Amino acid sequence: MFIETAPPPEKQLTIQDTFRFDCHQGLSCFNTCCRNKHLPLTPYDVLRLRRNLNLHSDVFLDRYTLYRTDPQSGFPVVLLRMSDGADGRCPFLGVEGCKVYADRPTACRLYPLCRVSGYASGSGRLEAFFYMLDPPQCLGRQENRVWTVGTWHTGQGLDPYSAMNDRMLELIFHPRRASGKGLDERQLQKVLVACYNLDIFREFVFSTGFLDRFEVPVNVRECIAGDDTALLDLGLAFLRKALFPPD
Repeated sequence: MFIETAPPPEKQLTIQDTFRFDCHQGLSCFNTCCRNKHLPLTPYDVLRLRRNLNLHSDVFLDRYTLYRTDPQSGFPVVLLRMSDGADGRCPFLGVEGCKVYADRPTACRLYPLCRVSGYASGSGRLEAFFYMLDPPQCLGRQENRVWTVGTWHTGQGLDPYSAMNDRMLELIFHPRRASGKGLDERQLQKVLVACYNLDIFREFVFSTGFLDRFEVPVNVRECIAGDDTALLDLGLAFLRKALFPPD
């Protein structure tokens, strides 16, 4: 999720830039990119995968993820748990390819691109750019199909992913967050529950005085009862207040 240094300007791509790529079963490298990966899952990734598999958040997180704390931001990072075999296969990789393709994670949708987001110095605005990944085993880069970054982003269904992921980045890069200072244990638990364990968060929201305390409108209450995306949106808004309360 986080990188130490941005790629040099000459490698950065805008929405209008083009690249060549195609992936299909006729390539000898097909599915090899789904092995031995250090793959972070964003909160929206977890939401979509868990819904695809029809699993309770607790079950999904226990079965398919690992957890660590990012040393730079102090925020939790949830990683997809690869198989214990020698090839470290993605748990969702089948004979014909990805078994959760409609709800595959952000990083899988972006490939062979990587999206870098952050606040530009002095602008106060969240900005993003892209760059190409170039793993030596990938033959898709040698194909002749041409894309713009923008058509790839839209065609791979990334618009809702990027929008929700940027909401998370607004917390990570919040101007009131002390640089290099991690979250305390209570703050970490709030982030993990409100972002990644939506079933437990929904129980908390409806079984305590949360709705009245945070003055959640009636129409929003009705929406979050059955809409995980609306609930995640509420969770991010809650964290903004909980982690960075007004003076």
